[in-house]
Amino acid sequence: MPIISPERHIIALPADELEKFAREWAMLKTGYYEVDRFSGAGDMGRDVVGYLTKHRHEGPWHNYQCKQYGKAVSLDVGLRELGKILYFAHQGEFTAPTKYFFVAPKGVARTLRTYVSKPSELKKALVENWEKYCASGITKKKVIPLTGPLKAFIQAWDFSNVTVISVDAILDDPAGKILMAKRFKEDPAPPPKGVVPGDLEAREMPYVQQLIDAYGERDKCSYPDHEAVKGHDDHGPHLTMQRERFFAADAFNRFYRDNTMIEEIDLLHEDVFHGVAGVHGAKHDDSLARADAVLSQAANIQPSGVLSRHARVPVKQGICHHFANEGKLKWRKK
Repeated sequence: MPIISPERHIIALPADELEKFAREWAMLKTGYYEVDRFSGAGDMGRDVVGYLTKHRHEGPWHNYQCKQYGKAVSLDVGLRELGKILYFAHQGEFTAPTKYFFVAPKGVARTLRTYVSKPSELKKALVENWEKYCASGITKKKVIPLTGPLKAFIQAWDFSNVTVISVDAILDDPAGKILMAKRFKEDPAPPPKGVVPGDLEAREMPYVQQLIDAYGERDKCSYPDHEAVKGHDDHGPHLTMQRERFFAADAFNRFYRDNTMIEEIDLLHEDVFHGVAGVHGAKHDDSLARADAVLSQAANIQPSGVLSRHARVPVKQGICHHFANEGKLKWRKK
């Protein structure tokens, strides 16, 4: 099977699928209160909208204008789309967008890109070409002249709000990387490294207590808490390493869950659990031996799914401590 490059996935999307893709992408971005998709007749120049507040179209919002053409978006099309949304904003249908993105997988024509890079000239081009591109192009129902109030409204709008989004920009964006992984099984962005807090957190107590009990069983004594273990020549460093693994998995889980890759996270967890279940159920000399054997087994698991590449050994081992936290893995057998 031929390998399809990431950009080809986006370029090959039909027009309506590009809008859906843009909506999913916007939903993965931070800062939006809500994301809507408008399509078909009556969209008034809106394809995908990201509302910044609960006031929606009565407050600040961003517009993603999706253009999936066989060639670059031309100057006339770009000006007409800008004219359309500003006309309807002037009519009171909604506030003018605070950001306007051309989502154009095949790019925009050089003249349009030049104007976008010079906002004052883009404004001037829209006003000067209104009769040519916009007056009869915004709606088929009537001709829309550039009246004094409409012209003043357009000239008051900040044209530096306009940006062209290329395929490269989508692929470089963290939310874009996540969406490419979800939709096309492309490699997602790597997670951040886990940071171990100096003090033990309350949420760590279940797995840490299991380890403290295992240390006590090994030494035929009872350790009252983790502070009693910290100075032990063997158990102290062992506990420190387990906390590193726990927080490596924690950072991994949080990063991908925050980016709505919940199904992929669950698949990875399922692979790890089934991969260690046999070793966990086998006979071991004591609880600590069981824990160490399970962690060794976790290191050797080759999970499936798009997140497997970034599931490093500490992450897989740390997932086992999360299982211990949840009661799915217990080191002491009754």
